Amino acid sequence: MLRGNAVRAFRLAFLQHADGFPATWWQVATFGALTVLIPLLYDFATIGMAGRLDWEAVPLAIAHIPVILLAVIVTAQVLGSAHKTLSLLQTFLMIAMVIDLIVYLTYFVAVGLYPQPWPYQINVAYNVLPPIWLALACARAAAGPLSGLIGIRMVGYAVCILLLALPLTRMYRERNLWQPVNNELESHPRVLAEDALYGQNEILERELKAVKPGRRGVVDVYFIGVGGYANQDVFMKEVDAVSRLFRERFGSEGKSIRLVNNSKTLRDIPLASVTGLRKALQRVADVMNNGEDVVFLFLTSHGSPTHRFALDFSPLQLHELTPQRLRSLLDESGIKNRVVVVSACYSGGFVESLKTGSSLIIAASAADKNSFGCTNEAEWTYFGKAFFDEALRETHSFVEAFEAAKPVIAAREKEQGFTPSEPQMALGHDIKPTLLRLQQQFIAP
Repeated sequence: MLRGNAVRAFRLAFLQHADGFPATWWQVATFGALTVLIPLLYDFATIGMAGRLDWEAVPLAIAHIPVILLAVIVTAQVLGSAHKTLSLLQTFLMIAMVIDLIVYLTYFVAVGLYPQPWPYQINVAYNVLPPIWLALACARAAAGPLSGLIGIRMVGYAVCILLLALPLTRMYRERNLWQPVNNELESHPRVLAEDALYGQNEILERELKAVKPGRRGVVDVYFIGVGGYANQDVFMKEVDAVSRLFRERFGSEGKSIRLVNNSKTLRDIPLASVTGLRKALQRVADVMNNGEDVVFLFLTSHGSPTHRFALDFSPLQLHELTPQRLRSLLDESGIKNRVVVVSACYSGGFVESLKTGSSLIIAASAADKNSFGCTNEAEWTYFGKAFFDEALRETHSFVEAFEAAKPVIAAREKEQGFTPSEPQMALGHDIKPTLLRLQQQFIAP
């Protein structure tokens, strides 16, 4: 019976009719389990034995099941088929199993033939098209073809699209239950000791109290660095290196705040969180001369196609940082002159939300592009190396540094065979005189 239903599942997934079949709870459980097992097998095939089961990822790995259950219940009700709820649940899970199998198999082959990074459009397709396929196949199986009683059937299709395609394309779905073991990270466990956790408030307060007031008549630069992702050291290294660079070249000693998610800095540096960033911005706003000083906010981490900047330090559940939330934090602080550099994949999605007349916004990539160099062993990302470690050591102009870094980044990406990241910049008219004055302060008389 199970083998026969597996064959029927393929017919249903490809929008074909399948003869009636008995529905049982044990088959519902089996097909539901397969939708979790297929991604697990893919990860096991790509990582091998050198991995571990990540129990913390289980809730996200099974998040599609309650979504499907809700869609089944509502679809059965609107079609007047409440007595077929169990059958529809099994049908929807059968279709989901087939789609997962096809998607992960093609992905496995594609990665073998053409390793990532891929163009943005391909990554989006792998995230968006399967839920749409699922919704249409489930609607076809539940409501039948769009002929006869078309009104009711259209409602069935609408329900499936609304309750399957929409949430599954919008929600964050981390289905990777089998994770690689990083020996270096294991030697610095991410478990937060009680004293370290409670000590964070004191560490943050110490970091904020060390910030000194600005000097009248001088354009002071206040540096805030945010390293968001705890599992790779490159973000911690970048924040530390750029903080030193600003102390050396822009006189930011006593005017720097670092917020970092990394087990190695847990007892010394405040965590990178929305709360910490809000307090850092407010502290700077309290001590700076808002009419003449500049805040340089540097954020480095992973980014998502939906323009979420990763603030991640498992097992803590940190608030995500979106372009809208970051703009709200900046506006809430009242800081006028803002230079914001976002170094992450898809970081161009922050530019429009952060633009003001008194802001310079720089992003490491276009809104639909990856940026590169985010490895645990690296000292810099590609963008960070070109912009900070090379260009900004030769000039005190952030705009000139960006223009100098762009071709360097493009050349390196071309050499590595990567799709160009296309860094972005938006310069407000009102901040230009302040940045020019800052630059002239460092010109020898």
